[in-house]
Amino acid sequence: MNQLPNQKPDPFNSNQLPNRFEPQNLEENEFDNLNGNSPRNYHPATKKTLQKFFIILVVSGAIIGLFLSIGILKLMKHYGLTNVPAREQKAK
Repeated sequence: MNQLPNQKPDPFNSNQLPNRFEPQNLEENEFDNLNGNSPRNYHPATKKTLQKFFIILVVSGAIIGLFLSIGILKLMKHYGLTNVPAREQKAK
């Protein structure tokens, strides 16, 4: 298909652009990431920082969840949603 110099390529034409996920079109580090291989070395300071950040997130999530659950239970008790419903007697 002939295109004018200022015309954009047709996005629906699959033959125009190479597939970037073909093995011959990938760089070596992209190919390793697609196969699930992790980077070979981590800097110790980076690893320690990420571990601290993860622990902070887990602890803060647990604390927020605790406060939310206590608040929800208080609201349920206030509106009587935790009470046992009264028995209904059937009319004979």
